[in-house]
Amino acid sequence: MRADRTRILTWALAAAAVAILLRAGWVQLWQGGYWREVAEGNHRKATALPAPRGTIRDADGAVLAESRALVTIAIDLKATRNRRAVARALAAAGVPAPQVRRVMNPALSWIDLPQRFLPGDVAALRRIAGVRTTWVAERVAPAGEAVRRLVGRATPTRGLDGLEFALDSLLAGRDGTARVLRDARGADLPSPRVEGDTAVPGHAVTLTVKQAVQDLAERELREAMAQTGADGGDIVVLDPTDGAVLALASRRPDPRSTSATTLTEAFEPGSTLKPFVAGRLLDLRRARPDETVNTYNGTLRLGARTITDMHRAPRMTLTEVIAQSSNVGIVQFAARFSAREQYELLRDLGFGTPTGVPYPLEAAGTLREPRRWSATSPASLAMGYEVAVTPLQLAVAYAAIANGGEVLQPGLLREVRSPDGRVVFAHRRRVLRRVFSPAAAAAVRRMLVEVVETGTSGRARLVTTRVGGKSGTARRVGRNGRYEAGAYTASFVGLFPADDPRVVVVVKLDNPRGDAYYGGRVAAPVAAAVLQGLVAGRNTLPDVPAVAKARDPMLPAATMASRESLVAEAPVADTGDVPVVIELGQRRAAAPAVPPRSVPDVSGLPARRAVLALHQAGFRVEWRGTPGTDPAAGTMLKAGSLVRFGAGGPK
Repeated sequence: MRADRTRILTWALAAAAVAILLRAGWVQLWQGGYWREVAEGNHRKATALPAPRGTIRDADGAVLAESRALVTIAIDLKATRNRRAVARALAAAGVPAPQVRRVMNPALSWIDLPQRFLPGDVAALRRIAGVRTTWVAERVAPAGEAVRRLVGRATPTRGLDGLEFALDSLLAGRDGTARVLRDARGADLPSPRVEGDTAVPGHAVTLTVKQAVQDLAERELREAMAQTGADGGDIVVLDPTDGAVLALASRRPDPRSTSATTLTEAFEPGSTLKPFVAGRLLDLRRARPDETVNTYNGTLRLGARTITDMHRAPRMTLTEVIAQSSNVGIVQFAARFSAREQYELLRDLGFGTPTGVPYPLEAAGTLREPRRWSATSPASLAMGYEVAVTPLQLAVAYAAIANGGEVLQPGLLREVRSPDGRVVFAHRRRVLRRVFSPAAAAAVRRMLVEVVETGTSGRARLVTTRVGGKSGTARRVGRNGRYEAGAYTASFVGLFPADDPRVVVVVKLDNPRGDAYYGGRVAAPVAAAVLQGLVAGRNTLPDVPAVAKARDPMLPAATMASRESLVAEAPVADTGDVPVVIELGQRRAAAPAVPPRSVPDVSGLPARRAVLALHQAGFRVEWRGTPGTDPAAGTMLKAGSLVRFGAGGPK
């Protein structure tokens, strides 16, 4: 009996041993990989490494938008051996005292800190047992309202609008992972990362926009809206030699407006379209600059419609029609087109089609085909009505006048670089089509000089260097689809310098208040202020040496004796202009000795007037961040000395 029991127990033990061996073999041979992963998972922690979005810079390298890698902190107080050490590390990292005191509360077992920290600032804290870290990315928004409208907004992982959205596939990178060792309590061990996938950042984008020019345009637009009471406004600064966009400034009173309206809102341009009619007629040999037409003392009946002029005359030449912005005259000249020819002129200039810059929801504008025209549409189009253009489209069209007749593809991107530094895209001059011959473009530029010198836009004049330009004043359409009484869009397009333009400036003001709502009265001075700032600023005007060497044939020889400092005598009395000093930086013949002069006191003046006063005193000006002048007001300096200036008051 006892032997039977012993035998049964022996067999039972043997069976159990065999079962254990079989189970061990099963676990080690068949499930070994699974349990190895479980063990490694208990000792290693994997965290996501968000890929930083690509950096967006301006043409001079200034950062407009960038991403930063940050960490969030959570503390498992149960796994913490020394709460006081945690509190000291939190205080050293700059955590507010009330949050630090929560660590010592025995009733709490877990704390989530709301802040995001730079990894280096919490390096000591991350080594403490019980401290849990999570990597996050943060997108730093650009400064300046207009730059934000252009660059747009983005989360750490995707673009929401603007260039951030349009270029999202380029700016977005590829996320990685990091794995670190941890002990039995779950605390990170002070050891290097043992495995992981490196995050790949997005492409780096450089824009053609210059931050200095953008700031200048924003400042002048803000001041113009304050002075005129306009509902909104836009400024475009374009390089007509290669189509590079240097600035896009937009302002709207509605805080919900976040788009760059220079690209998304079209308007009827009014008289700014008249020079294009002249250019095409010259190319078709259907008009001459000195050819006259009957302007009927400023009143023309066209069916049931009456067309009138502000500047009345019985007859005008084509040049005078442009200079005095005669509606009657331009309608007379435009009647020499067929409907198809007039439509093709506007179409070839790019109206009715988006320019193709990488910006979401860019407006195409409005240009109807001739089959949809009424009997008075040709006259309306000649005067800049029944067609809608964006400020950028208008700048591109005027660039064709500036560069000799070629419509260029406008560019917002200077270059795009891959994460390894390779240039995958670079802006190049791209001609879309020729719309004017060089001779016709030159003739129109001479007409635009007359507009500023003797015509409707005298307030755009820089008296030491010729400016060409054209103003426009168009009635505004209300919500009911009809023109509103007393509502206007005032605009001006300037070419500088007139003989060999290096910059095109478009200024548009929406519904300026008061009697001075004409483009030549309210928009032209803003363009002049922008041009003054471009010449006075450093690294703002494209190809400054070429501008400096260009001798202006309209200036007297005595004035041209020294290009080092050109000082105007006085503007024409009825323009309201102020004398301007433009330094063009090219030393010619030695100028007569000039006695030292004192630095004027410009405290309390707006920035534009202060810089103007310093230029008038014969000094070079450099902008700085702190208020006042350096040297101080009253200091005696040689003519041409550098004075650093910063405004503490209005700009």
